[in-house]
Amino acid sequence: FKAFELEALKNQIDPHCIWTSLNTLSHLIEVKPSKAKLFNDNLAEVYRYILQNKARSLVLLKEEVVFLNNYYSLLKIRFDNGVQLVMKISEELMDQCLVPPISLQVLVENAIKHNEFSEQLPLVISIELVSEELIVHNPVRKKNLRKPSSGIGLHNLAERYKLTTGKAITIKEEEKDFTVILPVLMIN
Repeated sequence: FKAFELEALKNQIDPHCIWTSLNTLSHLIEVKPSKAKLFNDNLAEVYRYILQNKARSLVLLKEEVVFLNNYYSLLKIRFDNGVQLVMKISEELMDQCLVPPISLQVLVENAIKHNEFSEQLPLVISIELVSEELIVHNPVRKKNLRKPSSGIGLHNLAERYKLTTGKAITIKEEEKDFTVILPVLMIN
């Protein structure tokens, strides 16, 4: 039953980011054709990772960070300096940690979806590895959403984590801060 449940959760991964990215690409083709090619190339890398790793239960943190950097390059093209990513993870530890695939991207996408930001007041998302936990943090500047959030992204991530690692994620939502703590599995 767990395998079936995990497979159902993985099938929900085809992320909202692809839909948003295709709309962004369409817009860039019209107004900034030179950026459209770069955006398309990065989108291809992002989608390749999703297709190659969606079926896997765990990936090296290093692979996940490379994927996140490709996704972040899409955000830089779309928002310029309105979104900033601060990574505090030592290179040597990236090859020793395992996480479910597409975990970090879900959290970055969640931060963008729910918060106001601009180049003057950028959304700074920090990711650091402390002990055996990835701490993903962003300030809260609530965006007025057209329709209420379903919460499916975080719920899906929490359930995938539980089924693949046997560990729970921690979500801390405060007035001015949002933090998600992801336990990592150490190879050694």
